[in-house]
Amino acid sequence: MKTIRTGMMTLAALAVLGTNIVSAASEPVKELSVNVNGSALEQAAIFDKEQQTVLVPLRPVAESLGYKVSWNNEQQAAEVQKGAIASYAKVGEDRYPFAKMYKTLGAKPLLVNGSTYVPVAFVDEILQAEVHVTDSAVTVVDEEAEKAPVRTGTITAINKKDDGKISIALNGYETGIILHISAETKMTDASGKELKPEDLKLGMEVEATHQQMMTMSMPPQTGALSIVVKSSLESAEVIGTTGKVTSIEPDQQGTYKMVVEGRGLTATSPEKVALIINDKTSIVNAKDNKALKPEDLKAGMNVFAFYGPKLTRSLPPIGVAEKIVVEITEAE
Repeated sequence: MKTIRTGMMTLAALAVLGTNIVSAASEPVKELSVNVNGSALEQAAIFDKEQQTVLVPLRPVAESLGYKVSWNNEQQAAEVQKGAIASYAKVGEDRYPFAKMYKTLGAKPLLVNGSTYVPVAFVDEILQAEVHVTDSAVTVVDEEAEKAPVRTGTITAINKKDDGKISIALNGYETGIILHISAETKMTDASGKELKPEDLKLGMEVEATHQQMMTMSMPPQTGALSIVVKSSLESAEVIGTTGKVTSIEPDQQGTYKMVVEGRGLTATSPEKVALIINDKTSIVNAKDNKALKPEDLKAGMNVFAFYGPKLTRSLPPIGVAEKIVVEITEAE
C-alpha cells in the first residue's frame, strides 16, 4: 500500500480555510488544485468538512492514470477498470470493491456539481497511485511503470475468454503467475517489433512487467503492462500436455523417451503422450528458469511439455519434445 503524504495540520487547516464552491449538500468546501503525473487538471479537489477529508474528481483523475471510467446505471455507481484492477464508487457508500473483496476507506463519495468525487484514499488504495496532499494542492503520481515487477519465464497456458480477452500463465501453477492482457499492454519481440495478443504461443520465453497489485489466489493474477518475447519454439503450431511424468528411460542412441499423463493444453493436445527428448529439447526449472539435463527428469515430476502437432497414431501418441518446464520435482 502506498502512503498518502500530508503536511502536518493540513486537514485541520483546511477545515477553517475559505470557501469557493458548494457541494450537493450545500456545505461550504475548500478547493485544492489537482496535478496528476505533472499535468494540472481543470477540476479542483475539495475538502469535505463533515468527513474531514479531501476528495478528488474521480473521472479526470482516474482517466489520467490510464483507467477506463464508465457509469453503471443499475448500480448507480461510477466504475473504474485497468488491467486486473476493477472497482466502483457509489455516492454515500463507504464500500469499494478491490481484489475480490470490499474495502472501507473511512469516507464516502459525494456528488458535486454533477461529478462523482472520491476520497484521496480511493486514489491510494484502489487506483494504486501515490498521493501527496498539502493545504492547497493534491498531487498524484503513478510510479507503477517505474516500479513494475518483472517476471521472466515460459508461457505455460493461454486462456481466451468469450469476450475476446486473453490471459497467459507463466511458469506453471505452483510457482507461476497469471497475467491479464489489455489494450494497454505493450507487446514486442526481442527486436522491438510490435506484437498482438494472438501472436503469443505456448512455450515462448517472455519477459513481462506487471502491476504491483495481485490477487491472493493460486496462482496470483494481475494485469500485464508489457511483454517482450525473447524466444519462440520452432514449430509454427505448438501444442502441449501438463501432468506427471509416468516413465522416462534412455535408449542406446543417447536420447530419452518420456511419458506424460495429465491434461492437454490445447483442443488437439492428448492427455497422455510419449515424447522423444533429444539434444535440441530445452528443459528448464519453472522456479528459476535454469537449464536442466535429460537425466534430471524423474518419474513423478510435474511438467509442462511442449511439442509440435505431428504425432504417431499409436497409443499413446509419440512426438518430439521441443521444451519441458519442470514445475515440481519428486523430492519436493
